[in-house]
Amino acid sequence: MYNSNYAIIMDEIMMTKKVRVTAVFGLLTLLIVWLPACQTYNPTPLEEVSFLQRSQTKAVGGLTVTAAVLSHEESEQIFGRPLAEKGIQPVWLEIKNGEELPYFLISRSLDPTYFSASEVAYMHRVAGKKTNKRIADDYRKLAIDIRIPSGETMSGFVFARFDLGTKVVPVVLFGPQQVRSVVFYIPVTGFKGEDKDIDIDNLYKQGQIVMFEEEETFRTKLAGFQCCSRDESDSNDNVPLNVVLIGNRNVIHDTLSRAGWKKPGAFSFSTSLKTAEAFFSGEFPLSIPATPQYLFGREQDISLHKGRDSLHNRNRLNLWLSPWIFKGQNVWIGNISRDIGIKRKHKSLNLANKIDPDIDNAYYYLFMDVMMVQGLAKFGVVKGMGKSSPGTPGKTLSGNPYWTEGKRAVLLLSDDRIAMNKVDFFNWDFAKSVKAAIQKLEQKYTEKE
Repeated sequence: MYNSNYAIIMDEIMMTKKVRVTAVFGLLTLLIVWLPACQTYNPTPLEEVSFLQRSQTKAVGGLTVTAAVLSHEESEQIFGRPLAEKGIQPVWLEIKNGEELPYFLISRSLDPTYFSASEVAYMHRVAGKKTNKRIADDYRKLAIDIRIPSGETMSGFVFARFDLGTKVVPVVLFGPQQVRSVVFYIPVTGFKGEDKDIDIDNLYKQGQIVMFEEEETFRTKLAGFQCCSRDESDSNDNVPLNVVLIGNRNVIHDTLSRAGWKKPGAFSFSTSLKTAEAFFSGEFPLSIPATPQYLFGREQDISLHKGRDSLHNRNRLNLWLSPWIFKGQNVWIGNISRDIGIKRKHKSLNLANKIDPDIDNAYYYLFMDVMMVQGLAKFGVVKGMGKSSPGTPGKTLSGNPYWTEGKRAVLLLSDDRIAMNKVDFFNWDFAKSVKAAIQKLEQKYTEKE
């Protein structure tokens, strides 16, 4: 009898707990569903927001493209909702088509994971069907029409992921048997990006410039050049110079931006705080300052990075314009490394990157990256530094060990899209088997001609 009563009482208690849990769960669900009711939708007319004062315009063929990036505040004004809190950054485009061909905007070029207008509207819905319908209608009207007929002008927004620092905006327009593309580098308001304005024409005096027409003499120059970047005093070696890119500045930027490379933020108190915060949270700050390296008596001319999901993992590329011209094109020498972690410097609050010690793997990644976006015309490797191994590694100035076969990659970039099977080779210091295969192919093509 006692056990029976006890069981009944316990059942009642458990039922009461279940009711309470169900009630709490239901209340939380209602809060989640109805929380947007506390928020309003009061957009500001587009013409009343002054973001176009910062717009940039470029012409390609008979097309004129204007681009601008909204700040967090401007985005909330125009769209009436805090889009940046969901990681969304609207990019304004105006495209004037002065050609006889129609074009289509490849929205994916701006961001492979861009958002549709309806998706953004749904993410920012509020309580009330009429208001949500208005939001959806407004957002669709604000989005750009990807069809740009001949002789017409289209304007509107593409909804990209949020970036800090400098926003890279690659615009690709596809027409019948014709592709037009331009790339914008737009500073995001509220965050200082590292964006150097290099005066390429006056960086070197005329007597310093060396012209190369023959591949073999160019190869000799690359093989005999110093192994590494150095410190500011030009006395201590730092990171191996394992890449050479050939092409003018626009080709370099356009190709790498298509592959997802971005400019880092500049050093400041704000970026230092963001980096420190990311170190402890494990999250990736969208624009991390680049560590200064030195070559030709100055810091890197171009610094780019390609991040993953964490501050601890990213690829970093630093380039310097050299005083060399190869067959009429600029030559950039630099290094690429892959961060695999973050460490605190000994007896210091400063943070330093841990790099993947296999630095040859890093330049191979760049080769694949450029080839995948069809920006690679010719590729080769040249001996440029001493070999090192896991048993006897080299070391950077920050104490990172590295090992290498002692070669640097040479990439000739192209304005034109080049399929992977059309990439040519500098048949220099590849392994014997690879060199033999390339020679057979060259002989085969020669016989056909």
